[in-house]
Amino acid sequence: MSSVLTSPKVKVFIGDGFKFLAENEATYDVIITDSSDPVGPAQSLFQKPYFQLLHDALTPGGHISTQGECLWLHLPLISELKAMTRGIFPVSEYAYTTIPTYPSGQIGFILCSKEAGRDLSTPVRKVTDTKYYNEALHKSAFNLPEFGRAMLEEGKNLFPNFGRAAATAAQTKQTKKVLLLGSGFVARPCAEYVVRDPSNELTIGRFDIMGAANLSNANDSLPNPRERQNTGIGPPQYYFSLS
Repeated sequence: MSSVLTSPKVKVFIGDGFKFLAENEATYDVIITDSSDPVGPAQSLFQKPYFQLLHDALTPGGHISTQGECLWLHLPLISELKAMTRGIFPVSEYAYTTIPTYPSGQIGFILCSKEAGRDLSTPVRKVTDTKYYNEALHKSAFNLPEFGRAMLEEGKNLFPNFGRAAATAAQTKQTKKVLLLGSGFVARPCAEYVVRDPSNELTIGRFDIMGAANLSNANDSLPNPRERQNTGIGPPQYYFSLS
């Protein structure tokens, strides 16, 4: 990559980047920021004044791309970035790609345009002779898993609740009665899954009363009895024999 610096088409400036942007308004068609994570001095690269400088340094209809962190690790930060940039640019989107050496194997991009109505998920030109990028991959980079889409588009948090938070949430949920019949291999994991939600009321029916009782016993069969005791998540409330 360093060999590119010798190209006559490349100009290298060393100095205060914020000052440089402020002195070059309406100059660039595209600005790309490959920043480090928002720790220490790099925090300023994820804040509104920096994005305002980027906006002002663009020509009309210009675009930016900045390092946008990982959906699996930094979703609240990404949500803040998208909301903030939508207050500056008429178009702001989040896209991601896979990078095996990055945490969680993924990294994202905050992509913004000064062109109102610009569909950033649609490529404007063909790029050939690549080993990774193609048009279909470009489009799919904007298709987020539902937990990410819900947070970024609707502000809805789909993360599951556990422990005390689950018990608190269950207080407002309608009780659901679940009947589990049989003694196959799926009976225990099914019971474990059902009682994770404190609002569920589970009845177990097995061919023998002792097996039903054992499966319904939180101390012997179902996981984390101490946590359930502390949070109000209890074992199945009823059991009976099918014989």
